[in-house]
This record gives sequence, C-alpha cells and structure tokens, in this order.
Amino acid sequence: MTIDINSNLSLLRSVLSLESSKSDRQDAAGLSDGVFAERLDRAMENSAAGQTEQSAAQNLAEALSLQMLHTTLSLAGDGPADTSPAPVLGQQPSMLQPLLKAYADAAAQSAQTQTARDAVVFPEELPSPMSSPSLPSSPLGNGKEWLEPIIAKASSRYGVETGLIKAVIKAESNFNPTAVSSAGARGLMQLMPGTARSLGVNDSFDPEQNVLAGTRFLRDLLARYNGDMDSALAAYNWGPGNVDRRPEQMPRETRDYLARVKQLYASYSA
Repeated sequence: MTIDINSNLSLLRSVLSLESSKSDRQDAAGLSDGVFAERLDRAMENSAAGQTEQSAAQNLAEALSLQMLHTTLSLAGDGPADTSPAPVLGQQPSMLQPLLKAYADAAAQSAQTQTARDAVVFPEELPSPMSSPSLPSSPLGNGKEWLEPIIAKASSRYGVETGLIKAVIKAESNFNPTAVSSAGARGLMQLMPGTARSLGVNDSFDPEQNVLAGTRFLRDLLARYNGDMDSALAAYNWGPGNVDRRPEQMPRETRDYLARVKQLYASYSA
C-alpha cells in the first residue's frame, strides 16, 4: 500500500502529535511515538532538499500504514493470529483502538449473520416431498372402480358382504358386463334369462340391474341354506334343485367354483 504523504500530512501530524502527548511508550525500533512523528515531520519539511529524505519519510509512512492494517486484520480474524510486537510501532495508538474495535465488532457480527444464514433452509432448498405411489381407489383395480357404488348399494340393500359379491362377479364374468356364457347366462353375475325375469330384470346387461338382482338371488340362497356358504354358492353355480336332490354328485366344475369364490372372498375381505 502506498500513502500520499503530501495529501495526508495534516491528518498524520494530528494523530501522531496527539498520541505523543498521551504516551511515552517506545516502538519496536526503540523510538517513542513522538520521536516517530518528529522524524516524519522533519522528513516532510526537508522533502524538497533531496530525494533520499523524501524516500525515508515515505517508507516510514508506509510502515505505519502496514502496521495498522496488520493489527486490524488480526483483530477481525482475517489475518494470522500474531500477537508479537510489530517492527515499527510497539502498540497501536490509543486514538485508533476504538475504530479498530468497531471494525472488529462489525466483522464478528457479519460472520454470525452469515452463519445464521447458512443454517436457514429456504423453501426453494427444501427437498421436494416424494410423491407416494398412487394407490388404487378400489381393490377391483383395472378401471373397475365404477362398480364400487353399485356393489355397495346391493350390499346395503340385501345384507350381503361386498367381498362376497365381488368374488362372485370375478368368478362368473371377470367384471365384464357384456359377458355371455355357452349356457346363455348374461352380464356381470351371469343371470340365466328365466332367473333374470323372476327377479324383475329388464336388461341383464345393465350393470346396476344385474348386480342388484344377482345379490338378491345370492341372499335368498344363503337364507335357504341357513347361511351355509358352500351350499349357497354351489346352488348359484349348479342350481338349487341339483343341490337339494343330489348334493353328493356335485360336479368337478362346481367344486372348483366353490374353491375359487371362497379364495377370492378371502382376498377381497382382507
């Protein structure tokens, strides 16, 4: 750093003269602050006499400035923590110490503010919440959610569990409202034409009519066999007359049907 001595002469004189009257302390070279000021003044007064004295004064001024900068950086924590006396001045002039203390306090406050800023997590820095995998709104899945209200209505009206209704629909038509069997059974719950007419169904391919009628038929069968699900399901598949007359001759197809529906029922009721 280079100091323009001519432009800062009056200020430098005032600071050093004031300090010389307050302190007789020696600097690291064995000179008091007042002696340093006198040498500087003398060098400036004789600046026109020769370049050598001018250079000496210049060097002294720069040394003072470097010492002030060194102490400032040490106090602020920006420089090496060196507490050894400086080679030019033993101690900083007492007039400058309040200024240096204010600078150090400001630097410390700035460091605390930065630390607090680093601890804050701003909204844009927050990890965006992971989106949970979309769960099917219905255990039916595969776009069959529209059946849920119809099944719930049938269950509420006839007192049959929704899990059992779903299991029968799955086993009978695999949720296909336009399914037709080789025997002529139609719709979701595979109603035979005669059974559909007896239950008041006008259109077996209408999902609501079909499910309501099929659930009513299943309810009647459960009541007929005193809640025996195996007999009710066998009658739904094989016919009530067959179950009544020759239950011991139940065909393999009906036995497989019973096992499948009960397995599906357990799955939908879980």
